[in-house]
Amino acid sequence: MNAQRLAELSWPEVAQAVAAGITTVILPLGATEQHGPHLPLGTDTWRAVALAERLAERLPVLVAPAIPIGCSDEHGGFAGLLSLEAETLAAVIVDCARRMVAWGVQRLMVLSAHGGNGRALALAEMRLRQELPALAVWIPDAMTICGEAVRAIAAEADIPFNVVGLHAGEWETSELLCLHPEQVCMDQAAPGHTGEMDAALATLVAKGTRALTSTGVVGDPRPANANRGERYLAAQAACYEAALPQWLIQTNTA
Repeated sequence: MNAQRLAELSWPEVAQAVAAGITTVILPLGATEQHGPHLPLGTDTWRAVALAERLAERLPVLVAPAIPIGCSDEHGGFAGLLSLEAETLAAVIVDCARRMVAWGVQRLMVLSAHGGNGRALALAEMRLRQELPALAVWIPDAMTICGEAVRAIAAEADIPFNVVGLHAGEWETSELLCLHPEQVCMDQAAPGHTGEMDAALATLVAKGTRALTSTGVVGDPRPANANRGERYLAAQAACYEAALPQWLIQTNTA
């Protein structure tokens, strides 16, 4: 099954897909923010799109164009940052969903590849349930659904989690080497903050990335490779795929 991307379809093609029963849309949500000196600002957007399209190759869904700007003020102080207030991003998601419902969408999955979007997603979910009660909404937490699978793949290669990292470390660098190797500058890859990751996350949220590292890297990208990046992506897509049918069952019986 080929991924059906809304941006590549004509309106009659979309209408035909909906009439045929394809009434689920995946909305990829990324960010435009620093990812160290070796990765592009659009890293999270590329990752969100890749995961959405992998799901669309296996499931009868439509993939909306990615929203490439998220809530990223924790990366303030680094050049290139684009960011929205949580209320603004939530409103964009709700506005898009309202239009989707008008042409027949019954289920919406918002697939975010940037952890900083969490507050906006919670606001969007609350508003969607209040304002569009007929629309079934699924906003999965990436680490809850996929974190264990990612850690297992890293462990097989003897890569500790402080190297896998929270931001621009081995994990994200491996995925970008798989997806867009031409955008990765491994000659600029260097370890950033590699201390205990739970404490690092608390500091990042409270004080911003610069409080941890001057390079913006939380982890160590140097062991990254494309093959493991493919395994990470495949494992995450499989985790979402395993969870999605249960959500579809729940929405069908609600």
